Amino acid sequence: MIRLSGRAIPVLQEEQQKWTDIIFEEQPYLANVYPGDTRKIGIVFKIRNAEIEYFHLGVNPIFRETYTIGKGTIRPKGYHITDACIGCGKCMKVCPQRAIEKGKPSVIHQEHCLHCGNCFENCPVKAIERLG
Repeated sequence: MIRLSGRAIPVLQEEQQKWTDIIFEEQPYLANVYPGDTRKIGIVFKIRNAEIEYFHLGVNPIFRETYTIGKGTIRPKGYHITDACIGCGKCMKVCPQRAIEKGKPSVIHQEHCLHCGNCFENCPVKAIERLG
């Protein structure tokens, strides 16, 4: 799965047809999806600065990476275990992806975290913070 987060800006009206033609040329299968004159239903837009999150959900634990386009920024997401952690391991037991390494404090491996919040909800000392 891929998530793209950024600001979409429509291409200038006088350039819409040019970019539509380029898109259909580069992706010929779209002619089957939008036959004949139906391809005029879309609006071409551009995204110059964005964040892309890649998730491989077909493995356990999942795998996640984040990239940027242009001047996009990576916003912190998910959860973090603070120094208030007592090392009890309850967060590990409720993590569906086994993304938490026990310690004092325990550590959440962000590349495997679903951001589900089970650890946050079950920490007996409230040592887990939501990022972002």
